[in-house]
Parts: sequence; C-alpha cells; structure tokens
Amino acid sequence: MPEIIAPKRAENIPHEDAYRAHLLLEKRLSENTARSYLSDLRLCLWQLGVAGKSGEALAGLETEATRAFLASLAELGFSPSTLARYLASLKSYTAYLLDANLLTVDFCRGVRVPKQQRYKPRSLSLKEIRELYEAAERCVAAGGKGARRDLVLLELLYGLGLRVSEAIKLPIDSLRFDEGLAMVQGKGKKQRVVPMGKKVVATLQEYLAAERPGLAAPRCGTLLVNLRGLSLSRMGAWNIARKLCLAAGLNPEGISPHTFRHTFATHLIEAGADLRAVQELLGHADIGTTQIYTHLDQDYLRETHQSFHPRNQK
Repeated sequence: MPEIIAPKRAENIPHEDAYRAHLLLEKRLSENTARSYLSDLRLCLWQLGVAGKSGEALAGLETEATRAFLASLAELGFSPSTLARYLASLKSYTAYLLDANLLTVDFCRGVRVPKQQRYKPRSLSLKEIRELYEAAERCVAAGGKGARRDLVLLELLYGLGLRVSEAIKLPIDSLRFDEGLAMVQGKGKKQRVVPMGKKVVATLQEYLAAERPGLAAPRCGTLLVNLRGLSLSRMGAWNIARKLCLAAGLNPEGISPHTFRHTFATHLIEAGADLRAVQELLGHADIGTTQIYTHLDQDYLRETHQSFHPRNQK
C-alpha cells in the first residue's frame, strides 16, 4: 500500500490549538476522530510545504497546488477513498479558517477526487447467523467462562446493530429493561435510542445476573468486560467474533464485529424495513450512508423476482 512520506518530527499546523478546539467543541468529534483529522491534515500540509510555518504561509497556497498534490497521490496508486479522506481534512480546515477570518482564499475550491465506487458490505446469511447463535448458546450451556459475555456481544452487534466502539463502551446504566430500550452514544457524542427485543433483554439480564458479577472489577461500569474484569477492548471483540465463527464452523476470514452490524442492516432492508428507520437505528447522520444496504445481492434480487413477480408464476 502506498504511503505519504511523513516528516521526521511532528510539524505544527497553523492555528492548530484553535482548530482542535473547533473539532472537539463545535463539530463534537471524539478525541480519536479529531486526532485522525489532525494527523491527515499534518501530512497534507507538510507535503504542501506549509506545516510548521506561520499562518501567513497558507495565504500563498493555490488551488493548483492542492490539485497537483492529490494528482501525485493518485499516480502513486492511492485509492479514491484515501484521496477523498485527505481532501476532506483539507476542506474542513480551510472552511474553519475562512469562517474565522484567518484565511481569505480557499485553496481547495473546485478540487475534486475520482468518484468513489459504492460497495456492498459483506453480510452473513440467516443460516450463518443462526449457526453463530447456536454455537454461542452451546458454549453457554457448557459453562465456558465468558460464554454469556460472548453471546451478549453478538446481541449488541447483530441484535441491536451497534458499532463495535459503541458496544464495548455501553454502560450498564444506559439500559432501560422495563422499556426495552438502550441509550447509545455514537459518533460525535450523539445519543440515540435503540429498541431491545425480548430475546436481547433476556440474554443481557441472564449475563448480568449469572456471569458478570464474577468477572467485573468493582468500579467497571461497562456492560462488557474481559476475563480480567476490565472493559472489553476492540481487539477483544475481534477475538470473540473469530472464536464464535470457529465454533460455528464458519471461516472467520473477512468477518469482523462490523460484519454483524452490516448483517443487521441488510436483514432489516431485505425484510422490507423503511430506510429512514434503519438510518435511525444505525445512527447514520446521512441517509446516503444507509443506502449502501439497498444494493442487495443479485442472487437475492433474482430469487425475489422469480418468487413473486406474476409473470414467473406457474
């Protein structure tokens, strides 16, 4: 994979502290997301020759310099999605500077990157999901340590459609069992309400009663914990997903915790769920992000057409 040659030391971004505060307080980005934005921006500005310099250096940048920089990356083999990410970091930065009257000319104006190809996220079939649940439940029946926790993770990712970051950070006190609701904090610290079905509620309550008290450290408030009693990590969630796949006889290659969230959305859309309802459940700010799930597998479309169109009926 091609890489931008990074500076030997981290160069300052002009007006960096003020821009970081803007990302965190006004854009309401998480600390990790803001750090990623600034990291991409630092590399771009270094390549453009203005990182580590005063704010006046930005005034000398022109649109052609930005366009040439992105074109050079394209020639090196960078994907359209990566180019779009770098351009997005530059555009967000210049928009802030223009609004704050720290810049008078937009050096990203009119710059475009090649159109990104829409992809259909991988999802599991209903049969594969059943096999995963059956494998998880067999582990619970066998009394495996952490088995109920593994089943809860599957319920959060597939049963509720949470992002893996949302699942591992979900506090116990965000669960409203009487109402069948979970209060989930998503990207940008935005909260959404996600319904919990009876099976999910039962699984979570059994875990809280029968297993978690013997695992968790006293001050740990997250629902999911590792075998040391601390909050489950992202890597821990990946390892559980792999373990469940192997127990179900599925090849774990290409299956991640996010695959279960993809499957949650795909199965809802295939069953006829309203796109905007799915958008709310997933916590997507833009319905265009949710629309990738409408590009269903051609075999599924063909089967639906054969089964239901009047001209195909005998």
